[in-house]
Amino acid sequence: MHRLKKAVSALLGLVALYFIYHLALSLAIQERINSIHRTGFPATCIELDKWYVQPPAGQNAADVYTEAFARFETWTNKLAESSIPADSTNKSKFYSAPETKRDLLPIVGLAKLPPRTEPLPAEMQQLVAEYLSDNAEALRLLHQAASMKSCRYPIDLTKGLATRLGPLNSLRQAERLLYLEAILNLERQQPQQAVDSVITSLGVSRSLKQEQMLIAYLVQVACQGIGLDCLQRVLNRMPLTDEQLGELAEAIEELENDQALTRAFVGERCLGLDGIQGLRTGRIPLEEIFNPWEPEPSWIRPLWPLCKATGLVELDEKRYLDIMEQLVKATQLPLPESIDASHAVNEEVEHLPRWRVLSRLLLGSLSTSVNKAGGCAAKVRDAQTAIAVERYRAANGKLPDELSDLIPTFLPAVPVDPFDGMPLRYKKLAKGYVVYSVGEDREDNGGAETNSNGCSYGPGTDITFTVER
Repeated sequence: MHRLKKAVSALLGLVALYFIYHLALSLAIQERINSIHRTGFPATCIELDKWYVQPPAGQNAADVYTEAFARFETWTNKLAESSIPADSTNKSKFYSAPETKRDLLPIVGLAKLPPRTEPLPAEMQQLVAEYLSDNAEALRLLHQAASMKSCRYPIDLTKGLATRLGPLNSLRQAERLLYLEAILNLERQQPQQAVDSVITSLGVSRSLKQEQMLIAYLVQVACQGIGLDCLQRVLNRMPLTDEQLGELAEAIEELENDQALTRAFVGERCLGLDGIQGLRTGRIPLEEIFNPWEPEPSWIRPLWPLCKATGLVELDEKRYLDIMEQLVKATQLPLPESIDASHAVNEEVEHLPRWRVLSRLLLGSLSTSVNKAGGCAAKVRDAQTAIAVERYRAANGKLPDELSDLIPTFLPAVPVDPFDGMPLRYKKLAKGYVVYSVGEDREDNGGAETNSNGCSYGPGTDITFTVER
C-alpha cells in the first residue's frame, strides 16, 4: 500500500510538472505577444486587418484599379504558353516560334526591345499602338487611380495563411501596359504624355505602400523596378523641361517608404503565429502549412502528436517569435545597418536544428528580403540623382563634373548608397553618364550593368541608372 501511494504521488508529481512545463511555455509565448503589443504592432491576424486602415468610401484607389484590371485585353491564349524564351538574357531566342500577336510585343510579350537609345521599329510601333488601343479604357482608369492618394486592396487578412491576394497579380500587367504607353509616346514625340505614363506607373507601385504581406511588398519592389526602368528609357530618348523633371522628382520622392518592409514583416509575423497556433489547436491541418516547394519532412506526420505532447511545437513557436522580433528590429535600422543585421539573423536561421521545422519553414527566405529592400532603395536613389543631373544639365547646358555640384540647388545632399553607406557613385561616359550603387557584392564595379557572364544584378555588377544622351 505504501509503495502504491508513492507511485501515485510520483505520477501526480510528473503530471503536475507536465502541466507546469506547458504553462511556463504558454506564459513565455504570451509574454512575447504582450511585448509585440507594447511596441504598438498587431500580433494576430484580426488585429492586423484592423491595423490596415480602410479609406473612406469613394476615396479608395483600389476600387478603380480593380475596375481597370477587369478591362485588360491581354491578347493571349493557351498557345502563348509554348513561346518560352530559350535565353533569359535574349528574348529573341525561343524554344518555339511565337504563336500569338502578344508574343510579338515587347514588355508584355516575348519580343526584345531595341537598345534604350534607339527607336522602336515601325512594325513594332504599329503593333504596340493596336494593343494600347484595345486597352484604352484600362489605361484611362489606371491614370485615374494613380491620382488618388489612399488605397487598400480587398484582401481579408483575418483568414491568416489562407489569405488570398486577389487583384495584386494584375499589378505587373498594369506596369507593363504603362511602359508600352510611355515608349509609344516617345516615338510620337510627346514628352509630357510619356512623363504622365511614368508617373502613373510609379503610382501603381505606390498603391501597395500600406500593404501588410511580404508577397505584396515584393510585388511593389518589382513594380517600382519596371517603372524606374521605363523612366530610364524616357530620359535616354529625349530631354525634358525642368517642370517635367520636377513632376518626376516629386513622384519618385513619394516612393520613399522606410516602413514598408517593417509593415510586411509585422504582417508575416501575424500570419506565421496564426499558422503555428492553428496547428497546435488542430484548427489548421498540417498539410496547409507546407507546399510543393517546401514539402513536409517524412518524419513529421507520424511524430506530430509527440511534438505537441512534449512541447516542441511551443518551443518552436517561441523561437519563431524571437527571430521575427530580431528581423522586425533589423528593418527599422537605416541601410546598410539593416542589411548587416538581417544577415546575422539569416545565419541564425540557417543553423536552426531540424526539429524546429516550423521556424525553418516560415523564416527561410525572410531575411533575404532586406537585400531586396536595399536594391529597391538603390534604384530609387539612383533615379532621384539622375533627375537632379538632368535638371542641372537643363540649367547649365552641360553635365556636372561630380554629384556635389548638384548641392544645394538640385539635391539637399548626395544620396547614400544603401549597401555600403557611401555616397552614390557617378561617372561620365563617352556620351552621357551613369549613377550607381555598388549592390549586394559591395564592390565598385565601375557602373557595370552586366558581369563577365552577361548576367545582370549579380556579383560583378552594380545597380545603375544610365543615360546615354
